[in-house]
Amino acid sequence: MRIGEIKIKSRAVMAPIAGITDRPFRALVMEFGAGMVTSELLSANALVRESEKTTRMLPQPGEPKPVAAQIFGGEPDILMEAAKIVDETDCDIIDLNFGCPVKKVTKTGGGAALLTDIKKAERITAVVSKAVKKPVTVKIRTGWDKKSVNAVEMAKSLEGAGASAITVHGRYASQGYSGLADWELISKVAESVDIPVIGNGDIKTVEQAARLLESSGCAFVMIGRGALGAPWIFRQFNEYNSAGSFGKITAVEMETVILRHLDMMTVYYGERRAVRKIRTLIGYYTKGIKGGARFREAANKTADKNSLKRLITGFLAQNGEAILT
Repeated sequence: MRIGEIKIKSRAVMAPIAGITDRPFRALVMEFGAGMVTSELLSANALVRESEKTTRMLPQPGEPKPVAAQIFGGEPDILMEAAKIVDETDCDIIDLNFGCPVKKVTKTGGGAALLTDIKKAERITAVVSKAVKKPVTVKIRTGWDKKSVNAVEMAKSLEGAGASAITVHGRYASQGYSGLADWELISKVAESVDIPVIGNGDIKTVEQAARLLESSGCAFVMIGRGALGAPWIFRQFNEYNSAGSFGKITAVEMETVILRHLDMMTVYYGERRAVRKIRTLIGYYTKGIKGGARFREAANKTADKNSLKRLITGFLAQNGEAILT
């Protein structure tokens, strides 16, 4: 399967998640067979202003590929200039976010605010697509709210403007992450356009990913929250997609993954910041495991990497039988 000229080896790709899909996490899920990864959401304004913090979040040389960079903003000219900057980086795809419902994004006129103005969304997609060499993709939601569901119309418009693929999160912007994703509407979008559609929303298990892929006619499924604390879901999906079954994760392998994740973050951020950031991720890794709450409390009080590693190893050794997932 391809997006533009970019070959995607797996039909399951990783969703961009603020504060999560940094370079270490992207590398980790690619090791487990994700078809593609995407940067955290990047402000077009910040890129054009040459913000050091935002520029550092762009995909860098040496990353596993393919990797997309996702940008947001409300002004066509600014988005075009930001896309030109991204076009010179080592990423493979430029993704425009027209779906984020967070206020700090929508107040710029970007993200899900563009769901209310199809003509403007079309104009942005057209000027960006013409300005860059890399494929341009767009992420949308089903509409702004229940009264303004327009994903099919939006998708057709974006395809005509030059989008190489469209990701559809199956909720309206006003829902945030509440309620259920509308997989039927995702399917209608996939039927309405000739470019690849990526289905997203309520994919927390391998079986759900396979079900959406089969029922919707999508080219790919995008896994977000289902991969938090379970980067191996991509390996399991690939096994299930090819053989109809998948192997479980063991306590020993989980330990290896968490410690490797911590080591990768240490290289990227330095020890102090890596320890702080991994604490949040440990919450995802150990969710639902007996004794997890006490373990997380202890982890949050641990300030150095080696002590945290010993804590992780001890906890997983004690709870191995409960971890198979």
